[in-house]
Amino acid sequence: MTGRLSRRLIVLTSLVLLVGLGGAAVYVGWRAVGARDELAAASAAAERAMTALTVGDAGSAASAIDALVAHAEAADPGDDALWWAAERLPGAGAQLAAVRAVASGLARIGADVASPLLAAARDMADVDLADLPAQVRAAAPELERAERARAEVQAALSGIDRSGLVDEIADGLGLLDRMLTEVAEVTVPTAEASRILPAVLGADGPRTILVMLQNTAELRTGGGITGTFLQLDIDDGRVTLAGMRDSSDFAPAAEPLLPLRAGEQRALGDGIGRFVQNASMTADFTLSAGLASVWWQGATGVTPDAVVSVDPIVLRAMLAVTGPVDTASGPLAAEDVVDRLLVQAYATLSPQEQSAAFADVAAAALGAVLERGHPLELASALRTPVEEGRISVWSAHEEEQRVIAGTALAGPLLRHRQAGPGAFAVYLNDATGGKLTPYLQIGLGVGAMVCRADGRQEVVVTVELGNALPVGAAETLPVSVTGGGIWGAAVGDIAPTVSVVAPAGWFPGGVWLDGGAVVHTVGEDDGQPASTRRTDIHPGDTRTLSFRFIAPDRAEVEPSLLHTPLLVDPTGLPATAICAAS
Repeated sequence: MTGRLSRRLIVLTSLVLLVGLGGAAVYVGWRAVGARDELAAASAAAERAMTALTVGDAGSAASAIDALVAHAEAADPGDDALWWAAERLPGAGAQLAAVRAVASGLARIGADVASPLLAAARDMADVDLADLPAQVRAAAPELERAERARAEVQAALSGIDRSGLVDEIADGLGLLDRMLTEVAEVTVPTAEASRILPAVLGADGPRTILVMLQNTAELRTGGGITGTFLQLDIDDGRVTLAGMRDSSDFAPAAEPLLPLRAGEQRALGDGIGRFVQNASMTADFTLSAGLASVWWQGATGVTPDAVVSVDPIVLRAMLAVTGPVDTASGPLAAEDVVDRLLVQAYATLSPQEQSAAFADVAAAALGAVLERGHPLELASALRTPVEEGRISVWSAHEEEQRVIAGTALAGPLLRHRQAGPGAFAVYLNDATGGKLTPYLQIGLGVGAMVCRADGRQEVVVTVELGNALPVGAAETLPVSVTGGGIWGAAVGDIAPTVSVVAPAGWFPGGVWLDGGAVVHTVGEDDGQPASTRRTDIHPGDTRTLSFRFIAPDRAEVEPSLLHTPLLVDPTGLPATAICAAS
């Protein structure tokens, strides 16, 4: 009797367990279907939020983020014990764990990252420049918490095995990856800026900022020659234009004012450190800023706390926010900046008048920003110029410079290093002594292939240079535009010196001009090799340079290109058939 009872108990217990497991499976399946629907709704809300943020619609973005958080939290199983146990099962467990990761990640990005950022933006909606330091300092803790939350979500995702995930879950992870990438473009610089911006704007005492206005009508590595300097004195958000000088106010130095980078000096000469116009010829903005500081201190006795470099495209972006400004030659709107400053001025004005016009426009644009420029609108308008490397910043204060060095504001050299192991940089320096860049047409291309017996990659960077100046037109242009043949280029020729800098460890493999190998200069700074070649282009002609580099090992990279900020975006060129050219 006892044996039969025991057997019955075992059978009954087994049935109960089976029913329980079946019920648990049904429950988890029901939760999974609900989570799927909630994640689909959360994903749609995330897409709406990103679209709204792109066009600057804060109200729609806030509503979409609220919906994102609600749906993601509904999808998140939280501390559900049955779901937690099911995650430990083979097969389906990985899918359920991924669902949890996507749901909790979306919820945190919405609640702990996007919402605080929008709140900070709303708080600064009506803040003027004078109140900005205090407002940024107050918002700093929340902005830094938002960046920490983003980093924690990204770290959690990095440990997920994505192989074998069903499409819906894989798509959710892909969306979360994209959101994290786009959010990082805001949270990282915002958190860093919140730590240093109040001090830069004089919250802790007066500051002096030297603004270098680069003239892209005559190219230099960082953009153009340094044509105008402005001294800004800042005290607790109040900005005063305290001084202004033209490049003609600084006499050339007999020797470089600071030690130069050996490779750049070999390729471009010691004029980098002897002529104030050439301060941005080096890719190292810490050197450019140091030279500018020495020049300014020698002329005025004032040592800047920071140096900021901008070009006319930045002025154009600023005027798009402030509206037209009044100048000595009449009203100036954003769409007229390039033509008025870089074309008409050189065709109709004397060198002295050109300098005065440039300084006048710079002062008027700055005045408009100080009077009616809204900080958030300006930040939005300047995003593209920053991405293009048109704004560079250096601080004499160590902690501030450490932060700047990790951003897109650090100048050409550090931007190049931040771009990854496959990044190549194309820098142009005008050799005419004139202002013919508005007529320069540029195409850029890069390609990689394995042709060598040792299996190493080879990369070819192609630079196509065209001179759009009509034949004979140079005869009607002043020497200040053509250079007058003084610097060795024929009148009307455009003579860019092109340097291509490879990642550290790569080897130069030669330079070709229109398909034939040519003599060139090879240099190296901090392990990064560079090949340099000057090419003169007659009006109406086009020349093509090809720079080849060999990888240090058999590891493959996807090559990318950075380049000197130009007046017009370069044309994209197809990759060169490297092996066929061998």
